[in-house]
Amino acid sequence: MTANRQSDSNPSCPTSRLSMGRRPLLGLLGALALPARVAWATGPQNATNGLESGSVGYFLFDPDSGRALEERAADTAFIPASVAKLPTVAAALALLGPDHRFATRLLGTGPLEGGVLRGDLILQGGGDPALATEGLLQLLAGLGAAGLRQVAGRFLYDTALLPELAEIDSGQPWAAPYNTGVGALSLNYNRALLSWRRGGTPAGPDALTVADAGRLPLDSVAVRPMAAGGGFPLLPDGVDRWLMAPPASGEAGAAWVPVARPGLAAATLFRRLAADAGIALPAPVAGRAAGGAPSGAPALAVLDSLPLAELARGLLRHSNNLSAEVIGLAASRRLDPSATTLQRSAGLLQGWLTRQPIGAANWNGLQLANHSGLGTGSRATPRQMAALLRAGGPALWDLLPGEEDGKALPPGVHAKSGTLAYVKGLAGLLTVASGRRLGFVLFIADPARRAAMDAALDRRVTATPAEARTWAAGARRLQGEILERWASTY
Repeated sequence: MTANRQSDSNPSCPTSRLSMGRRPLLGLLGALALPARVAWATGPQNATNGLESGSVGYFLFDPDSGRALEERAADTAFIPASVAKLPTVAAALALLGPDHRFATRLLGTGPLEGGVLRGDLILQGGGDPALATEGLLQLLAGLGAAGLRQVAGRFLYDTALLPELAEIDSGQPWAAPYNTGVGALSLNYNRALLSWRRGGTPAGPDALTVADAGRLPLDSVAVRPMAAGGGFPLLPDGVDRWLMAPPASGEAGAAWVPVARPGLAAATLFRRLAADAGIALPAPVAGRAAGGAPSGAPALAVLDSLPLAELARGLLRHSNNLSAEVIGLAASRRLDPSATTLQRSAGLLQGWLTRQPIGAANWNGLQLANHSGLGTGSRATPRQMAALLRAGGPALWDLLPGEEDGKALPPGVHAKSGTLAYVKGLAGLLTVASGRRLGFVLFIADPARRAAMDAALDRRVTATPAEARTWAAGARRLQGEILERWASTY
C-alpha cells in the first residue's frame, strides 16, 4: 500500500495574519532489453530481481522538446499510484499560483464587548492541508490578543469551502492511516494515535492527536478495548470509533488510524485548547454564518499556510495523500466550484491539463480517479505521464525530491515515486553522465497479482502480504538497474 508520511504575525492586533503552525512532521540491461510483458526464468533472486512475471513500460525523453530517446510499452496503460501526484501539483501551481496560501480563520457574528463575543464564534477552514495543533494555538493567541474571554453564542466549525469526505479510496483497509478523511478543515494530517499505556488503564486505550506541540486527547475519536477472540487487533466500531485489542502481557501498544471527520476533530481540539486558556466554548456544531463572514466584520484571527510551492515540495517528498487531495480540490474549484467528489475534481484537472499544448500523441485511456493516486482506479501510459510532467515545467521540476521512501535516489535523479502492492512507478528528471538532463517515466507492475489481491479485499486486514513486499524489493532493484543504464549510456 502507498506509504503516507509526513510532511508574519503581530499578536497584538486581532486581525493580523499569524505564521503557520505545522508539523515539520544496478546488472546492466541491454538496450531495450525488457518487453512490455516479461516472464523471468526461474533462477537465483539476483537473476530475476525477485520477480516472476510482470509488465514494464518506460519513456525516456528530452524534457524541453518532448522528443523520445528510448521507450518501451510507452502507450500501455499502468496504474500510476502516487506518480499521479505530479499532474495534481502541475495543475495546482498553474491554477492557484506558487505563492497561494490557504487561510484558516476565526470569525465572530457579533460585536466584541467587554471581552464577550455577542454572537457565534466560527472556526472556518480554508483548505490548509498542514494545519496542526501549533496553528490552533496561534489562532487562540489571536483571540486573546483581541481581548475575547467569553462567547455568548454558539461555537461553529465551517468546512463549506471544500467537500468533506470520510475517506479517499474505498478499496483500502479501514484502519489504513494514509486513507484519511478530506476537507477544508484538517488537523495533524487527519490521523489519530490509539495508544495503550504500559500496564493498561481502567478506561482502556487513549485516542490522541499528535504534533510537535505534544500528544493531546482527541475527543471526536473514541476507542475501547476489544473483547477476546476478535481475530484482528484493530476494527472499526462506527465513524471515528474503534475497537483495539490490548497488547500482550501489559506492554504498551499503539496504532495510527485515519480520522473520518476532520472538521469536527479540529473543532473539538480547539475547544479543549480554549478551555486550557480560560475560554469556555460550547460543544462545536457544523455550520457557517450566512454569506460567510458577517458583513463588514473583520476576522478575529487569521492563520496563513506556507506558500503552495512549499506545501507541494513536502507533498512530493513525503507522498502525503491528504495534501494532494486538498490541494487538488482547491485547484479544481477554479474550474468548477460545484465539484463534490474526488473523481469529478480530478477529472476537471485532467481535462484542463490535456487541453494544454504539451504534445502527447493522444490521451485515450488516461484516467485520474483522484488527486493522490491512492487506489487502482487511475490509469496512465508512460507517454501520457511524460507529457503531464512536461506540463508542470520548471515550477514542478524544481520541487521533485531526490529521495524515495526516505532513501536517497541514485545521484542525479529527482523524481516522484509511486508504490502499491504489485505496482511500482517513478517519474522525474535524470542528469546523465554527459551532464545532460533527461526526463523519464518508468512503470513496473504485475496486473494479474494486483487484480487477484483486489478481488480478495478484506478491509479488516492492514498488512501488505509478504509476497508483495518481496515483489516490491525486486521491482526497486530493477528500477535501479534501468536508471543506471540510462545514466551511463546517455
